[in-house]
Amino acid sequence: MTSTAVVKPENATTYEIGTKNQFFERRVTLNLAAFINEVENYQVNVVDSGPGALRGYLANAAKASSHGLELDATYTPSSAFSSYLAAAWTEGKYDSFTNGPCPLERITSSTAACDLTGKPLAGLSRWALSGGAEYRVPVYNGTGYLGVDASYHSSNYADVSDSRYLLIPGYTVVNLRLGFASSGSWEAFVWVKNIFDTDYFSYLQAQTGNSGAVVGLLGDPRTVGVTVRMKY
Repeated sequence: MTSTAVVKPENATTYEIGTKNQFFERRVTLNLAAFINEVENYQVNVVDSGPGALRGYLANAAKASSHGLELDATYTPSSAFSSYLAAAWTEGKYDSFTNGPCPLERITSSTAACDLTGKPLAGLSRWALSGGAEYRVPVYNGTGYLGVDASYHSSNYADVSDSRYLLIPGYTVVNLRLGFASSGSWEAFVWVKNIFDTDYFSYLQAQTGNSGAVVGLLGDPRTVGVTVRMKY
């Protein structure tokens, strides 16, 4: 199809309004923003019927858009304690995508393409949250510290087709670290990633050839390690 032989450039328009604030002698920072993104000629992998087969390639969906809210906050009451929180709520959809790839559950021997207009944008979690805190205390000739970080992502489609078989469930990962930083030239800390050993997928993908097979990559399991740093 010659009409899709050339990939058109994206034309993005963004509207954003927000506020940045600090309170209590800069111990508290609170930033809030709202945004709208509109993209004409959204570049994405599409499909088209060919002689006896489906062909997939990079082309343009007519339009896609997203909107949401973002929050960034920090709380640092003293040099011994600091914390942060970041939160984002985002919704996005294909406003016009008539030649999209079909989800696995809709593929048949006669499938050519599917109209995904109004469907959610792939790879976009409605909720993304992260936060953490660190406490420091003088210890001998240096500083001891304990820190924790956590992140949460709600479910999102791993593939542009929005197949129910390629929906990554929401998950939370928590990390912990305990260390000592000398007043001289070295630092050592023990860290634990994914302390609760949460099972989650980094991505899911349908196998090439529309066979119905799905492959995926699991996120890292609970991992414990030690890091030592030296300054020269």
